[in-house]
Amino acid sequence: MLTFARLRKAVIAQAGPLSTRTQTRTVIQRSKACIQPLCLVGATLLVLSLVAAGQTQDPASTKLYGAYYLAYRTPAHVSRSTPEVFHEVANATLDLLKKNDVNVVADPERGTIKTSEVFSLDSLLSLTRGAGATSLVYVTVDRPATSWLKVTLQCYDLSGKLLWEEHASASGGLSGNGAPSKTIESLRKKLLPRIGQPGLPKVQLPAQPNR
Repeated sequence: MLTFARLRKAVIAQAGPLSTRTQTRTVIQRSKACIQPLCLVGATLLVLSLVAAGQTQDPASTKLYGAYYLAYRTPAHVSRSTPEVFHEVANATLDLLKKNDVNVVADPERGTIKTSEVFSLDSLLSLTRGAGATSLVYVTVDRPATSWLKVTLQCYDLSGKLLWEEHASASGGLSGNGAPSKTIESLRKKLLPRIGQPGLPKVQLPAQPNR
């Protein structure tokens, strides 16, 4: 490495019998001439490394997609049916999604919410964001006067836009004993084509290393 002492000696040898002040000034000027290009090269390398880091950490490529699931029991179902039917339908619908590899995001504090309490859409979306999900699957379990059971699935994105909606119900017969299984089977046929589509993202498996 070219040190200040060596550079000064080289300048003195080239300049001949100059005054000490003149020699020192010459050494300083040549030192600046050497240092400035080095600083420029260092700054260029730093900028290039920052750009490369930004390209490898693209948020769009690492973003995970998942659905937040919440089941709601209507007042009509509360008055005309039983809690067991509600939980059976809510659990069966959730299992249907999970068994088909839908990435259902669990709420870290509340778990899966199954409730008869009414939430505003803004509150539901706030819960969805808080869980780190990118869509909301809102399941309504109802007991209309003309059916033993009716289940509605509504799927929203984080802006509150309704992406899609599906209905399934069971009616007829002397009792509603088979209504949950019939409704879930009808719902399954309608949901399967939607899995992997907007609102029902599938679990992302880790990339396999190349062999």
